[in-house]
Amino acid sequence: MTSEEMAIKLTEVDSRSKSNTHRIDELSQQIEAVNRLATAVEVMATKQDTMNQNVQDLNEKVEKLEAEPGNKWKDLTKQVVTLIVAALIGFAIAKVGL
Repeated sequence: MTSEEMAIKLTEVDSRSKSNTHRIDELSQQIEAVNRLATAVEVMATKQDTMNQNVQDLNEKVEKLEAEPGNKWKDLTKQVVTLIVAALIGFAIAKVGL
């Protein structure tokens, strides 16, 4: 191989080396961006899990609040029925003369 051929090969290798260095730098930047994105997604997933738990807790509280008037109505109805039954029994006992 002549010195002229070696110089051409060296120039080609040097050019390829610079191109590869540039591509490696770009890939490094892209890898850093992907890592930041992955970290952001992980943080978002954690926050979403927390939000889901909070929503479930709120749903349970709302269900209890919605059921409360119904429970009060049931209690009132039970008391009224008990009062009517007691009055009827008292009336029947008074009629019998006890």
